Amino acid sequence: MTAARRLLGFLVAIAAFVAVEHLTRAFAGEYAVRVLAMCGVNAMLAVSLNLVNGTTGQFSIGHAGFMAVGAYAGSITSHVLLGHSAPGPALLVSCLVAMACAGLAGVLVGVPSLRLRGDYLAIVTLGFGEIIRISIESLAPLGGSQGWPIGSESIPATATIPWIWGGALLTVVVIGNLTYSSYGRALTAIREDEIAAEAAGIPTTRYKVLAFAISAMFTGLAGSLYAHDATGGQHIDPGSFRLDRSVDILVMIIFGGLGSITGAVLGGVVVAVSLELLREFQGYRLIVYALLMIGLMLARPQGLLGNRELNLRRFLPGRKAASA
Repeated sequence: MTAARRLLGFLVAIAAFVAVEHLTRAFAGEYAVRVLAMCGVNAMLAVSLNLVNGTTGQFSIGHAGFMAVGAYAGSITSHVLLGHSAPGPALLVSCLVAMACAGLAGVLVGVPSLRLRGDYLAIVTLGFGEIIRISIESLAPLGGSQGWPIGSESIPATATIPWIWGGALLTVVVIGNLTYSSYGRALTAIREDEIAAEAAGIPTTRYKVLAFAISAMFTGLAGSLYAHDATGGQHIDPGSFRLDRSVDILVMIIFGGLGSITGAVLGGVVVAVSLELLREFQGYRLIVYALLMIGLMLARPQGLLGNRELNLRRFLPGRKAASA
């Protein structure tokens, strides 16, 4: 009964996203729909990174590389399937392929890097993120620095608001249930005291690699939906996945509160909206971010929500979510 009720709730949410898209387009225009789509993509990115940085207590700063893997893997898959499948199934398969490729990349990056801690881990993950981007940039079949697709073709514009926010909802539900499970409690123990967790019999490296891989999978999902965004340009290039993209994701979870899933969603929405508001002052964006972070750390160092959740009791069994 509980599973059926959750499935019904998920379907109702998708229907609500459809209604929101139509109402937004009718009353606010296509530009507002674009901002709404980016809010959903940012929510996926922030919740994914929060599993590593917030729940597990590691400091990763290279998730833009996994977003690039998902974007390229998903768009190439949809390009291959174009003409052989309906848009919906093709996008679904593309997202699954993107998640698999990004998850594999997460394992390959996590195994050597997650034996490190603190600043060393941040530097290594930053390096791996740049290696992924530069590797894509140097591959001529992927368009190099000009991006994908090559020539006049474009990525199918099939990721509408229900797809993007449905992906965000799926990310919240899966990572939320994971966070508040016995597995998540082991990750929290690693965050609080890794030496004590090892002494208690928790295989810390294995758990951290698994968390990193799951985080990378949903980051890849965000990348695939970003590439197929129905309001975007249907073209991706390595320049979209530079260091500043990783910094943006990090700002989202710090702003919302490390350890809070709903805080990560809130941070993703705030960053997406602020980027649009500051579009005319693009050259000063990082300065504004720095001032914003300084002000936030002085006024509320734990972020807007800290480690509290707004209300996730319907989706996160075994724990009563604290009210904000």
